[in-house]
Formats: sequence, structure tokens, C-alpha cells
Amino acid sequence: MIPIKIHTQPDDSTCGPTSLHAVYRYFKDPISLSDVIKEVPSLDEGGTLEVLLACHALKRGYRARIYTYNMFIFDPTWIGLDNEEIILKLEEQLKYKKGAKLQRATHAYIEFLRLGGELRSRDLTKQLLRGFFEQGIPLLTGLSATYLYQSAREVGDEHDNSIYDDVRGFPMGHFVVLCGFGEDQKSIVVADPYRENPYFNDNYYEVKATHLINSIMLGMATYDANLLAILPANHEPLDD
Repeated sequence: MIPIKIHTQPDDSTCGPTSLHAVYRYFKDPISLSDVIKEVPSLDEGGTLEVLLACHALKRGYRARIYTYNMFIFDPTWIGLDNEEIILKLEEQLKYKKGAKLQRATHAYIEFLRLGGELRSRDLTKQLLRGFFEQGIPLLTGLSATYLYQSAREVGDEHDNSIYDDVRGFPMGHFVVLCGFGEDQKSIVVADPYRENPYFNDNYYEVKATHLINSIMLGMATYDANLLAILPANHEPLDD
């Protein structure tokens, strides 16, 4: 198991920066959690996007690769194009598709690609995850917390806190760090910044790989559904 040490997120909207800080900490990066939270852009509705976490890492000199399953942003036929070609497609798409979150995500992906980020789309399998774990590379992922925890959907209250409401609520996204396989090789070890999560009630737990993979794919409902591999610039190149 990759020895990830993760803090408990300070509030409902900082799971992304807290997960990113855990990856930095693993690579002996001295940046503080408060600085990561301050520097990572947030969305108007709270939270952030995985691509914004990736851009932060790229600006700090890391390499970053995103495996995306978000069909809101990317057409499957774009995968395999070079960065400049994908940027042109994204810019063209903006002429026809509106929506604040789509616009924000698209501009963030354009920045990611211009910074030299790598974009891939491969079937999300245990074999894909294993390839990173065997190299000692943790994976930061955006997924559906609602499905992962099998919890009620959520709605914000007057203080911008999320509360569970199975009728009025909506699916919620979340960020965690994947650290390796459990002893039975059928489960994934998760470092979760949300200690009070309703299903596991801990920062570290194991979850069946099939359930985790479904949680990641269902993250598309909240513009998540990504895997992010961050590694130091001097790390050996990753296989495609």
C-alpha cells in the first residue's frame, strides 16, 4: 500500500485541495494545506474541479496525467489527438454549448493542456489502477460520494453546508486518493479527507474495486469521473 497521510478536510468544500496536499506530502513537498486551499481555484457553487488540481500541480513543476470519463466535456473521438488539436475542439465546442460549469471546466482543461498536461481515456479497470500502484504512484480521483457512501443525496442549507435529504437532495461529488489494493486484491485502499463520511466513518478504508469503479464513472453527474496521476518531473515516463 502506498503510505498516504491525509488530513481531515477543514470544511465541506475543501476535499479537493486536501486530497492534493496528501499527494504533495507523499512526494515530500513542504507546501502547507492552508496554502494549497488558498491557491486552488474554487467554483462559485463551492468545491473545485480535478483539472484545477492538476493545473496547480503542473505550475509547481509536477507532471500530471488525467484519465477522463467525462463525456460532457470530451467527445470519445478526440482521444488520441494532440494537445493543440484538443484545444481547438474545446474552443469550437464553446460556441455551441453554454452553462457556467461547462465553460469553467473547458477553460480549465485548455489551461491544463497548454501547461503540458497529458489527457488519456482508457477503460477503467483494476489493471489500469494496478499499473500505477506498482510504480508507487497514488491516484487522486473525483467520484460520486452519493454512490460511494450509498448515502442520501444532499442539499445546501442557509450556511452553505451540505445536509442529507433523500427527496430534495442532489448527487454530490467528492475527491479521494487511491493508495493500492487490499490484501484480498479485490478491494482498493482509499484515503478520504472526509472523516465523518456516513459509510466508513474514517479517513482510511477499503472498498470493493467494482463499487469504487462505479463510483468514479457516476462522478460524471457532477463533472468528476476522472483519475489524476501526479508525479515529480524527474520520474520515469509513464506507459500510454
